[in-house]
Amino acid sequence: MADQAQNLRELMGKKQEIRVVSVASGKGGVGKSSISVNLAVALSRLGIRVLVVDADFGLANVDVMLGVSSKYNVSHFLKGEKTLNEIIQIGHEGVRFISGGSGVNELLNMDDSQLAGLLNGLVRLDVPIDLILIDNGAGIHENILQMILASNETIVITTPEPTAILDAYALVKTIVKRDGSYPLHVLVNKCESKIEAKRVQEGFIEVVGRHLGKNVNPLGLILYDYEVPRSIKRQIPITISSPGCATSKEIGVIAKTILDLPAEKASENILSRIFSRMLGDRRQ
Repeated sequence: MADQAQNLRELMGKKQEIRVVSVASGKGGVGKSSISVNLAVALSRLGIRVLVVDADFGLANVDVMLGVSSKYNVSHFLKGEKTLNEIIQIGHEGVRFISGGSGVNELLNMDDSQLAGLLNGLVRLDVPIDLILIDNGAGIHENILQMILASNETIVITTPEPTAILDAYALVKTIVKRDGSYPLHVLVNKCESKIEAKRVQEGFIEVVGRHLGKNVNPLGLILYDYEVPRSIKRQIPITISSPGCATSKEIGVIAKTILDLPAEKASENILSRIFSRMLGDRRQ
Protein backbone atom coordinates (compact mmCIF):
# COMPACT_ATOMS: atom_id res chain seq x y z
CA MET A 1 0.00 0.00 0.00
CA ALA A 2 2.89 2.37 0.80
CA ASP A 3 4.42 1.85 -2.67
CA GLN A 4 1.02 2.35 -4.30
CA ALA A 5 0.47 5.57 -2.36
CA GLN A 6 3.89 6.85 -3.40
CA ASN A 7 3.20 6.05 -7.05
CA LEU A 8 -0.09 7.95 -6.94
CA ARG A 9 1.58 10.96 -5.32
CA GLU A 10 4.09 11.01 -8.17
CA LEU A 11 1.30 10.75 -10.73
CA MET A 12 -0.50 13.68 -9.13
CA GLY A 13 2.51 15.83 -9.78
CA LYS A 14 2.82 14.70 -13.41
CA LYS A 15 -0.79 14.75 -14.63
CA GLN A 16 -2.52 17.40 -12.54
CA GLU A 17 -3.51 19.26 -15.71
CA ILE A 18 -5.83 16.56 -17.07
CA ARG A 19 -9.50 17.49 -16.74
CA VAL A 20 -12.04 14.70 -16.30
CA VAL A 21 -15.67 15.43 -17.22
CA SER A 22 -18.45 12.89 -16.76
CA VAL A 23 -21.64 12.87 -18.82
CA ALA A 24 -24.56 11.22 -17.03
CA SER A 25 -28.34 10.90 -17.01
CA GLY A 26 -31.04 9.53 -14.75
CA LYS A 27 -32.57 7.45 -17.55
CA GLY A 28 -31.64 6.16 -20.97
CA GLY A 29 -32.75 7.59 -24.29
CA VAL A 30 -31.96 11.24 -23.54
CA GLY A 31 -29.11 11.47 -26.07
CA LYS A 32 -26.25 11.17 -23.58
CA SER A 33 -23.87 9.16 -25.78
CA SER A 34 -24.59 11.24 -28.87
CA ILE A 35 -23.83 14.42 -26.94
CA SER A 36 -20.63 12.88 -25.54
CA VAL A 37 -19.36 11.94 -28.99
CA ASN A 38 -20.27 15.24 -30.63
CA LEU A 39 -18.88 17.20 -27.70
CA ALA A 40 -15.61 15.31 -28.12
CA VAL A 41 -15.50 16.28 -31.80
CA ALA A 42 -16.22 19.92 -30.97
CA LEU A 43 -13.52 19.99 -28.29
CA SER A 44 -11.06 18.35 -30.66
CA ARG A 45 -11.70 21.09 -33.21
CA LEU A 46 -10.82 23.62 -30.51
CA GLY A 47 -7.42 22.00 -30.17
CA ILE A 48 -8.22 19.93 -27.09
CA ARG A 49 -6.81 16.41 -27.02
CA VAL A 50 -9.82 14.36 -25.91
CA LEU A 51 -10.20 10.78 -24.79
CA VAL A 52 -13.76 9.42 -24.61
CA VAL A 53 -14.20 6.58 -22.14
CA ASP A 54 -17.38 4.60 -22.86
CA ALA A 55 -18.38 3.73 -19.30
CA ASP A 56 -21.86 2.50 -20.25
CA PHE A 57 -20.45 -0.94 -19.52
CA GLY A 58 -22.14 -3.84 -21.29
CA LEU A 59 -24.29 -1.49 -23.39
CA ALA A 60 -21.55 0.55 -25.04
CA ASN A 61 -22.10 2.30 -28.37
CA VAL A 62 -19.54 5.10 -28.63
CA ASP A 63 -17.47 3.04 -31.05
CA VAL A 64 -20.48 2.63 -33.34
CA MET A 65 -21.18 6.37 -33.27
CA LEU A 66 -17.55 7.07 -34.15
CA GLY A 67 -17.68 4.67 -37.09
CA VAL A 68 -15.27 2.09 -35.68
CA SER A 69 -15.69 -1.65 -35.14
CA SER A 70 -13.99 -2.28 -31.79
CA LYS A 71 -11.76 -5.32 -31.49
CA TYR A 72 -10.85 -4.64 -27.86
CA ASN A 73 -12.73 -3.11 -24.93
CA VAL A 74 -12.47 -2.57 -21.18
CA SER A 75 -13.02 -6.28 -20.47
CA HIS A 76 -9.66 -7.08 -22.11
CA PHE A 77 -8.01 -4.68 -19.67
CA LEU A 78 -9.79 -6.15 -16.65
CA LYS A 79 -8.74 -9.66 -17.65
CA GLY A 80 -5.13 -8.52 -17.94
CA GLU A 81 -5.02 -9.28 -21.67
CA LYS A 82 -4.37 -5.68 -22.77
CA THR A 83 -3.27 -2.40 -21.24
CA LEU A 84 -5.54 0.63 -21.56
CA ASN A 85 -3.02 2.16 -23.96
CA GLU A 86 -3.46 -0.88 -26.21
CA ILE A 87 -7.25 -0.66 -26.36
CA ILE A 88 -7.42 3.03 -27.22
CA GLN A 89 -8.82 3.52 -30.71
CA ILE A 90 -9.24 6.52 -32.98
CA GLY A 91 -12.50 7.60 -34.60
CA HIS A 92 -13.70 10.57 -36.66
CA GLU A 93 -11.69 13.80 -36.36
CA GLY A 94 -8.94 11.90 -34.56
CA VAL A 95 -11.01 11.51 -31.39
CA ARG A 96 -9.48 8.83 -29.16
CA PHE A 97 -11.82 6.50 -27.31
CA ILE A 98 -11.97 3.38 -25.18
CA SER A 99 -14.87 1.03 -25.85
CA GLY A 100 -16.94 -0.16 -22.90
CA GLY A 101 -17.84 -3.45 -24.56
CA SER A 102 -21.39 -4.10 -25.74
CA GLY A 103 -23.02 -7.27 -24.42
CA VAL A 104 -20.14 -8.08 -22.04
CA ASN A 105 -21.95 -9.16 -18.88
CA GLU A 106 -18.99 -9.13 -16.50
CA LEU A 107 -18.56 -5.40 -17.08
CA LEU A 108 -21.96 -4.76 -15.53
CA ASN A 109 -20.83 -6.17 -12.19
CA MET A 110 -17.33 -4.84 -11.63
CA ASP A 111 -16.25 -4.93 -8.00
CA ASP A 112 -14.49 -2.08 -6.20
CA SER A 113 -11.00 -3.38 -6.92
CA GLN A 114 -11.71 -3.70 -10.66
CA LEU A 115 -13.20 -0.21 -10.81
CA ALA A 116 -10.26 1.24 -8.86
CA GLY A 117 -7.90 -0.57 -11.23
CA LEU A 118 -9.65 0.97 -14.22
CA LEU A 119 -9.50 4.48 -12.74
CA ASN A 120 -5.87 4.00 -11.79
CA GLY A 121 -5.16 2.81 -15.34
CA LEU A 122 -6.73 5.94 -16.81
CA VAL A 123 -4.38 8.25 -14.94
CA ARG A 124 -1.39 6.12 -15.97
CA LEU A 125 -2.13 6.43 -19.70
CA ASP A 126 0.97 7.26 -21.69
CA VAL A 127 -0.98 9.29 -24.26
CA PRO A 128 -1.09 13.08 -24.68
CA ILE A 129 -4.51 13.99 -23.29
CA ASP A 130 -5.96 17.30 -22.11
CA LEU A 131 -9.45 16.12 -21.23
CA ILE A 132 -11.06 12.76 -20.46
CA LEU A 133 -14.78 12.63 -21.28
CA ILE A 134 -16.55 9.76 -19.51
CA ASP A 135 -19.84 8.62 -21.05
CA ASN A 136 -21.49 6.94 -18.06
CA GLY A 137 -24.39 4.53 -18.05
CA ALA A 138 -27.83 5.83 -17.12
CA GLY A 139 -29.14 5.61 -13.56
CA ILE A 140 -27.64 5.53 -10.07
CA HIS A 141 -25.82 2.20 -9.95
CA GLU A 142 -22.89 2.27 -7.51
CA ASN A 143 -20.31 1.85 -10.29
CA ILE A 144 -21.79 4.83 -12.12
CA LEU A 145 -21.68 6.97 -8.98
CA GLN A 146 -18.05 6.08 -8.34
CA MET A 147 -17.08 6.99 -11.91
CA ILE A 148 -18.93 10.29 -11.54
CA LEU A 149 -17.33 11.15 -8.20
CA ALA A 150 -13.89 10.32 -9.57
CA SER A 151 -14.38 13.03 -12.20
CA ASN A 152 -13.78 16.74 -11.77
CA GLU A 153 -17.36 17.58 -12.73
CA THR A 154 -20.48 16.08 -14.31
CA ILE A 155 -22.87 17.15 -17.05
CA VAL A 156 -26.36 15.83 -16.27
CA ILE A 157 -28.46 15.34 -19.41
CA THR A 158 -32.26 15.45 -19.35
CA THR A 159 -35.10 16.00 -21.79
CA PRO A 160 -38.42 17.79 -21.17
CA GLU A 161 -40.13 14.45 -20.48
CA PRO A 162 -41.36 14.28 -16.85
CA THR A 163 -39.74 10.85 -16.31
CA ALA A 164 -36.37 12.11 -17.55
CA ILE A 165 -36.57 15.18 -15.31
CA LEU A 166 -37.51 13.14 -12.23
CA ASP A 167 -34.73 10.62 -12.86
CA ALA A 168 -32.21 13.42 -13.43
CA TYR A 169 -33.27 14.93 -10.11
CA ALA A 170 -32.84 11.55 -8.38
CA LEU A 171 -29.31 11.31 -9.81
CA VAL A 172 -28.40 14.83 -8.67
CA LYS A 173 -29.87 14.17 -5.22
CA THR A 174 -27.76 11.02 -4.85
CA ILE A 175 -24.58 12.82 -5.94
CA VAL A 176 -25.22 15.74 -3.59
CA LYS A 177 -25.71 13.35 -0.66
CA ARG A 178 -22.27 11.88 -1.39
CA ASP A 179 -20.52 15.22 -1.98
CA GLY A 180 -22.42 18.48 -1.54
CA SER A 181 -19.66 20.56 -3.13
CA TYR A 182 -19.33 18.46 -6.27
CA PRO A 183 -19.67 20.61 -9.46
CA LEU A 184 -22.76 19.81 -11.56
CA HIS A 185 -24.02 21.18 -14.87
CA VAL A 186 -27.39 20.53 -16.52
CA LEU A 187 -28.03 20.28 -20.25
CA VAL A 188 -31.56 19.97 -21.64
CA ASN A 189 -31.78 17.98 -24.89
CA LYS A 190 -34.47 17.16 -27.47
CA CYS A 191 -36.58 20.25 -26.83
CA GLU A 192 -39.42 21.34 -29.11
CA SER A 193 -38.66 25.03 -28.61
CA LYS A 194 -36.26 27.36 -26.83
CA ILE A 195 -39.11 28.48 -24.58
CA GLU A 196 -39.73 24.90 -23.46
CA ALA A 197 -36.00 24.26 -23.03
CA LYS A 198 -35.48 27.37 -20.91
CA ARG A 199 -38.54 26.58 -18.78
CA VAL A 200 -37.31 23.04 -18.07
CA GLN A 201 -33.76 24.12 -17.31
CA GLU A 202 -34.73 27.01 -15.04
CA GLY A 203 -37.33 24.87 -13.26
CA PHE A 204 -34.86 22.07 -12.68
CA ILE A 205 -32.20 24.41 -11.30
CA GLU A 206 -34.75 26.12 -9.05
CA VAL A 207 -36.06 22.85 -7.60
CA VAL A 208 -32.56 21.49 -6.98
CA GLY A 209 -31.58 24.72 -5.27
CA ARG A 210 -34.69 24.85 -3.11
CA HIS A 211 -34.81 21.22 -2.02
CA LEU A 212 -31.14 20.23 -2.07
CA GLY A 213 -29.45 23.57 -1.46
CA LYS A 214 -27.30 22.92 -4.51
CA ASN A 215 -26.32 25.36 -7.24
CA VAL A 216 -26.38 23.65 -10.65
CA ASN A 217 -24.78 25.39 -13.60
CA PRO A 218 -26.96 25.77 -16.76
CA LEU A 219 -24.73 24.44 -19.54
CA GLY A 220 -26.90 24.56 -22.63
CA LEU A 221 -30.13 23.88 -24.50
CA ILE A 222 -30.42 21.65 -27.57
CA LEU A 223 -33.55 21.53 -29.73
CA TYR A 224 -34.82 18.29 -31.23
CA ASP A 225 -33.21 17.70 -34.62
CA TYR A 226 -34.26 14.91 -37.01
CA GLU A 227 -30.72 14.91 -38.40
CA VAL A 228 -29.34 13.49 -35.14
CA PRO A 229 -30.90 10.00 -35.44
CA ARG A 230 -30.00 9.99 -39.14
CA SER A 231 -26.38 10.77 -38.33
CA ILE A 232 -26.32 7.97 -35.76
CA LYS A 233 -27.59 5.51 -38.38
CA ARG A 234 -24.82 6.64 -40.73
CA GLN A 235 -22.27 6.36 -37.88
CA ILE A 236 -21.14 9.91 -38.49
CA PRO A 237 -21.53 12.46 -35.65
CA ILE A 238 -23.83 15.33 -36.59
CA THR A 239 -21.03 17.82 -35.89
CA ILE A 240 -19.29 16.23 -38.89
CA SER A 241 -22.22 15.34 -41.16
CA SER A 242 -24.05 18.67 -40.63
CA PRO A 243 -21.57 21.13 -39.10
CA GLY A 244 -23.74 24.13 -39.94
CA CYS A 245 -26.97 22.90 -38.34
CA ALA A 246 -28.36 24.38 -35.11
CA THR A 247 -27.46 21.32 -33.03
CA SER A 248 -23.84 21.34 -34.16
CA LYS A 249 -23.54 25.05 -33.46
CA GLU A 250 -25.04 24.65 -30.00
CA ILE A 251 -22.67 21.80 -29.17
CA GLY A 252 -19.80 24.01 -30.29
CA VAL A 253 -20.99 26.72 -27.90
CA ILE A 254 -21.26 24.17 -25.07
CA ALA A 255 -17.70 22.98 -25.75
CA LYS A 256 -16.40 26.56 -25.49
CA THR A 257 -18.46 27.11 -22.32
CA ILE A 258 -16.86 24.07 -20.67
CA LEU A 259 -13.40 25.37 -21.49
CA ASP A 260 -14.26 28.85 -20.22
CA LEU A 261 -15.54 27.67 -16.82
CA PRO A 262 -13.35 29.06 -14.01
CA ALA A 263 -10.81 26.64 -12.56
CA GLU A 264 -12.25 27.10 -9.08
CA LYS A 265 -15.46 25.38 -10.19
CA ALA A 266 -13.58 22.13 -10.64
CA SER A 267 -13.65 19.71 -7.72
CA GLU A 268 -10.71 17.60 -6.54
CA ASN A 269 -8.50 16.21 -9.26
CA ILE A 270 -9.32 12.64 -10.28
CA LEU A 271 -5.97 11.55 -8.90
CA SER A 272 -6.85 12.88 -5.45
CA ARG A 273 -10.11 10.96 -5.53
CA ILE A 274 -8.47 7.73 -6.62
CA PHE A 275 -5.75 8.26 -4.03
CA SER A 276 -8.34 8.63 -1.27
CA ARG A 277 -10.31 5.61 -2.44
CA MET A 278 -7.26 3.36 -2.57
CA LEU A 279 -6.29 4.40 0.94
CA GLY A 280 -9.73 3.30 2.10
CA ASP A 281 -11.33 6.74 2.43
CA ARG A 282 -15.06 6.12 1.83
CA ARG A 283 -16.32 9.48 2.99
CA GLN A 284 -17.70 10.15 -0.50
